Amino acid sequence: MLIKVEKYGAKVLRKHSALVKSDEDIEGMSTNLFDTLAKEGGIGLAAPQIGLLKRIFIMDSGPLANDDDTVDKFKHLIINPTILFVSKNENWFNEGCLSIPEIFEDVERPDKIVVKYYNEQLEPIERELSGIEARIFQHEYEHLEGILFIDKLSPIRRQMLKGKLNRIARATIK
Repeated sequence: MLIKVEKYGAKVLRKHSALVKSDEDIEGMSTNLFDTLAKEGGIGLAAPQIGLLKRIFIMDSGPLANDDDTVDKFKHLIINPTILFVSKNENWFNEGCLSIPEIFEDVERPDKIVVKYYNEQLEPIERELSGIEARIFQHEYEHLEGILFIDKLSPIRRQMLKGKLNRIARATIK
């Protein structure tokens, strides 16, 4: 089912998400996330972005892989993730967010991470991620913590975006 994506200014985007329990409707949450992402055209979507404070998100490199044949195609449902290790090496990449429309900024993140999460069958997975897969994972993981990519920008850059962010927030609060 398609769900409205919460925009900057919505309180749910700044809250910490609760663990997904085995008796919850994981298939329904997954369907809602994937259907909404397909409609919106992004590469990742976390449950808080559709108003659900649960530790679940999806990643889909399809839109990037269609434009760049060096990007591997992947589609993952991530449940109750943890980041076990982050590399000291970092790189910059231009990020955007469905919850902060029309704002794209360079963000520095670790280039490799080791993560643990559960898949749709609630099987534990531990993997090392790098490149765009690591970046998407970190971006979506931060949504579960109430962190937005703009929080990683310098104070000066955030100040420069203040007008645009205020316009998004005013439209959200209506």
